[in-house]
Amino acid sequence: MAAKVFREKGFEPTTLNDIAERLGTDRASLYYYVGSKEELLHEIVSQVMDENVAAAERVLAEAGTPVEKVEALIEHMILSFDRNYPHMFVYVEDLARISRQENDWARDVIQKTKRFEEIVVKILEDGRADGSFRSDLPNHISAMALFGMINWTHRWYKPGTKGSSAKQIAETFCSLFLDGYRNPPPAKRRPAR
Repeated sequence: MAAKVFREKGFEPTTLNDIAERLGTDRASLYYYVGSKEELLHEIVSQVMDENVAAAERVLAEAGTPVEKVEALIEHMILSFDRNYPHMFVYVEDLARISRQENDWARDVIQKTKRFEEIVVKILEDGRADGSFRSDLPNHISAMALFGMINWTHRWYKPGTKGSSAKQIAETFCSLFLDGYRNPPPAKRRPAR
């Protein structure tokens, strides 16, 4: 319920009283279980981060081509967003604020986020090494482009609404990313102005 309220109101303006009201209880009863809204945020984000990093580690370790691994990661990320909504929304929306905090939990979230990024870059490097992926584009920037595409989903996708399924979004993102990143590169584009 806290994730839903954070999604609707934002983390900063939300109070424990808002969450208690949504639960149909009072703030004192909620304090019996949690000490602060920050503690609720920790639970929301930590659960999803642990699941996503573990999935990325499995994809990295499994047999398969780099193309298959990128497809598996994209699918996992979109299906995780769908399955863990609004938890993933809260994570993406509050990541910048979390990264400015000076506590062990925030450092752990940032370390897990960086580990996920490292896994993606490693897979892209493997694809470059075996000739699957283009060598003319920086892997780190390509990985950030992939994250940008996927993380922006939180701005327009809400599970259960008409339009697009998580599976359809994952397939589209795989095509968009891999068709542009796969070897051989397309004909040279005009330089940006």
